[in-house]
Amino acid sequence: MLLTRRTNVLFDEADYATLLLMSREENKTIGELVRQAVKKTLKTKVKKNRINRGLEASIKSCWKLLKHPEIPVDYKAWVENGRKY
Repeated sequence: MLLTRRTNVLFDEADYATLLLMSREENKTIGELVRQAVKKTLKTKVKKNRINRGLEASIKSCWKLLKHPEIPVDYKAWVENGRKY
């Protein structure tokens, strides 16, 4: 993976010590740990939000079909049919 963007991040002493300890234990750089954490948390969150927005759009389009005035809906028949079980 070619790294093309650079940023600076400031940590307090406790967080930096934690990262330094983890980097030594896992034999990785602090940058690798930060990139791994970003991929694990933020990208997953974005992916879930996209899925949820797509699902919400699908539900809304289905509601539009159900509310169509040209199609009569016999709710009483649905209720009666449901009571058979």
